[in-house]
Amino acid sequence: MHHTIYPLYNGTFTVRFQELETPGFPRVDDIPGYAFLIVDDDGGGVVVDTGFNPDNVPGVGSTCTRDASQEIPAALDSLGFRAADIPLVVMTHMHWDHTGGMEHFTGARFYIQYFDFMQMLHLNPNEETYYCPDHWMGLLDRVVPVHGTCGLKPGIELVRTGGHTHGHQAVRVRTSEGVVVLGGDSPFNYDFLWKSISEENWQKYREGQGARFYWKEGMFGRLREWVDSLDVDVPYIHEKMPLREIHKLGDRMIFAHDPSLKGVVSIPDLKN
Repeated sequence: MHHTIYPLYNGTFTVRFQELETPGFPRVDDIPGYAFLIVDDDGGGVVVDTGFNPDNVPGVGSTCTRDASQEIPAALDSLGFRAADIPLVVMTHMHWDHTGGMEHFTGARFYIQYFDFMQMLHLNPNEETYYCPDHWMGLLDRVVPVHGTCGLKPGIELVRTGGHTHGHQAVRVRTSEGVVVLGGDSPFNYDFLWKSISEENWQKYREGQGARFYWKEGMFGRLREWVDSLDVDVPYIHEKMPLREIHKLGDRMIFAHDPSLKGVVSIPDLKN
């Protein structure tokens, strides 16, 4: 079975930490965000990632740009799909800029690597700001935990790559022009951005404008209870697939923040 991939442009975001005396923090400007719709020969749809929520861009003075047509439900509507009717959603990982639209997929099962949840239970200080549990804590009953490589449906395979997060996964999609790999955030590691903020300034952030980006009381306990209920017996080990090996997973690689996707309607290009 062959599939067609439609990039769903979700706008851009800029992360800043103004007023925190962080001269070493480089600005992260105008990052484009994409989710993806995969349509098979029979017209069935799978969505990969769900974009960001403009109300949950962390930092101080952070901004985003998006118009109504770039909301994920609207982008799907333009292609003849309703978010509520999508049966399968794959999350490459659970960072805030990928989970912001999960609430729209009211009938979907979410395929997420188990190790992404395990990592959340072992975060370093301030790393909780990478995640927004309000996006997904109420959806855990529809999460399908994945361990390693998993065949989702004919022509679509999930491959845990680790690296960006411990449960980061790529999606291999067979198209009429070969295998396309939706690589999520595989090449990126933002640790240096957050480490450039001093502990003193992190404390100011947590006590001030950044307070809402930290997890509410009880959230970690609720997540621990859910993870324990899975009764999974697999060693929790972070193994990172080298980027050169990720590239070998297919004939073409696409990333979630790739500016070269601008103007791309479909893969393969159906106009040709």
